[in-house]
Amino acid sequence: MISIDSISKHFEGQPAPVLEHLSVEVADGTSLSIRGASGSGKSTLLSLIAGFDTPDRGTITIGRHALPFSDSKAADNFRRDELGVVFQSYNLIDCLNVWDNIAFTSRLKGNADDEYQHHIMHLLAIETLAKKPAHQLSGGEQQRVAIARALVHKPTLVLADEPTGNLDEATSEMVASALYQTCASLRTTLVVVTHSNDVADRANMLRWLRHGQLSADAPC
Repeated sequence: MISIDSISKHFEGQPAPVLEHLSVEVADGTSLSIRGASGSGKSTLLSLIAGFDTPDRGTITIGRHALPFSDSKAADNFRRDELGVVFQSYNLIDCLNVWDNIAFTSRLKGNADDEYQHHIMHLLAIETLAKKPAHQLSGGEQQRVAIARALVHKPTLVLADEPTGNLDEATSEMVASALYQTCASLRTTLVVVTHSNDVADRANMLRWLRHGQLSADAPC
């Protein structure tokens, strides 16, 4: 379970906190979608859940892990073993081909599975790109490779920041289906930040982020 209890985050130079007394709980194996205006703090919230940053106040607990981590090794082990992240910037390794980019985390974790990787690549329609260098991919291709990398090591939690933001409507539908279905089949908890109503509405829990807090009510 993800348990977020009254966290706040303020950045220097900003008149108000980005997040203020925000609380939410997400049960294991369920999905949460978060919508909100640009700059409302959606990506900041994902960064806090991943342990890349720390809240000014409040607590975050993910399963048996209480954030912030006690040391950098504990943080690294958590991200390697239990976390899959889809970054807006993709964060692929340019000198590696598609296959090796996707396999990178599963090799670190020690659970590389070629058959399962082929399955994930098939779901995302990137099997034919396996030997292509990352730096030769289009933005949409990079996005699908990044999603495959986040799923292939079978994490317990996936954080996806605008996972369909650079895709056309048909590809977005395919990718959203693959993301939600794979997480559901693995009993993986999924948190998605998106501007897409179609992507958001697939989640078990739908929330809007505004004024530093999450609400179940859509803005007027």
